[in-house]
Amino acid sequence: MTNDVEAHDPLLLAQAWSQQGRAVALATVIETWGSAPRPVGSHLVIDENGNFDGSVSGGCVEGAVVAEAADVIASGEARVLSFGVADETAWQVGLSCGGQIRVLVQTVGAGLDLPSLRRLNEWRAGRRAVASSTDLATGRTHVFAEGEAVPDDVGAAFVSGVSRRGADGHCFVNIYRPPPRLVIIGAVHIAQALVPMADLAGFSTLVIDPRTAFATPERFGGVDLVADWPDDVLPGRPLDAYTALAAITHDPKIDDTALKAALEAGCFYVGALGSRKTHGRRVERLQALGLTQAAIARISAPIGLAIGAATPAEIAVSILADIIQSLRARPVADTVLVAGTVGA
Repeated sequence: MTNDVEAHDPLLLAQAWSQQGRAVALATVIETWGSAPRPVGSHLVIDENGNFDGSVSGGCVEGAVVAEAADVIASGEARVLSFGVADETAWQVGLSCGGQIRVLVQTVGAGLDLPSLRRLNEWRAGRRAVASSTDLATGRTHVFAEGEAVPDDVGAAFVSGVSRRGADGHCFVNIYRPPPRLVIIGAVHIAQALVPMADLAGFSTLVIDPRTAFATPERFGGVDLVADWPDDVLPGRPLDAYTALAAITHDPKIDDTALKAALEAGCFYVGALGSRKTHGRRVERLQALGLTQAAIARISAPIGLAIGAATPAEIAVSILADIIQSLRARPVADTVLVAGTVGA
């Protein structure tokens, strides 16, 4: 089933519209100055009839971009457009002052070919970090997935995790990171506070607890909740480098195997509830399960930032803050082989 986010994903729409036989252009923010409405890398997709979705400016310049896209579709030639966002217009879209943006408009076909767009979307669906590199003079785009040998400019963008122009200014590299996930082991009071906070911060969440008295729809309405053992759930909901795992049942029978799975999967954050004394015993158990001391040392325990949290809600705040700190500190390059040069 297609969710609301997927239904309005410009890259998925660009593929779908192209496969329907429509002529399609893709507009991308490649540079911003001042208080720009949308970040670098944002997309707007436009078809031959002027239908569009996505945003490059929050409504300030979309009309002009759509008009220019019609010419790009007709000619097949990419264009780089520059716009100033006046202070009064910026205020209307929630900004304190104006700025400038530069937008690349290219076709799906002559610029970003459909097979490459399909690969890009397949990799994104598979939760891989992906980059596209576009020659700004021609609009020609090549796509790369994490783990591949990549050109220097793409490698530099992967390392920083930031979409940007290449060193010579002739290309634009867009980085697509998988959306972060949070797997919570334990349908406890902390989880009840943590899930809505994580949702607001942009995480998709999954709560796992085999204890059916805890894992109930009444306690977790509208939450992705599985009342089963982590060993049985996680093979079908695999962890990855863009997933955080918080083990908060305080029950070794439930937490330990989930922690082992998270460390082996390379989750960017692994945390466990409990005192330092409790964690000392946990370390011994995890070593008995075959984990190395270096792997176990990655566990944040006691879980969360040390802010003196006392209530379940405060502990949830400390956990989410710890997770976000780890997410922002981790470059895409942790899972990317940056090597060699590939012709653009």
